Amino acid sequence: MPKDHSIVVYFEGWINSLEPIHRLSEELRELLDSNENASFDGHEIAMDGSHGTLYFYCEDSQVLWEIIKPTLTSASLIKCKKAILRAGKSGEADKETIIDIH
Repeated sequence: MPKDHSIVVYFEGWINSLEPIHRLSEELRELLDSNENASFDGHEIAMDGSHGTLYFYCEDSQVLWEIIKPTLTSASLIKCKKAILRAGKSGEADKETIIDIH
């Protein structure tokens, strides 16, 4: 099945080191490594390191959210603030769910 769903997670805050995002990225890759229905596509970071985004593609964004949520909410030094779960291909999303993460 194609990975027509996606999740974009917005995060902010850390010290002036890329170590926290690299550690989190590695955890997410390991978590999804054996999952054929989902993939972690990496991250983008602001030049000043104050905020960024994480990208995921999957067959079912609701299912993937339940898998990645514990890892994201327990991340140290990075505060995940919002996730957007999209059902449908990029640019053609049939349904979009916005989740505020505290």
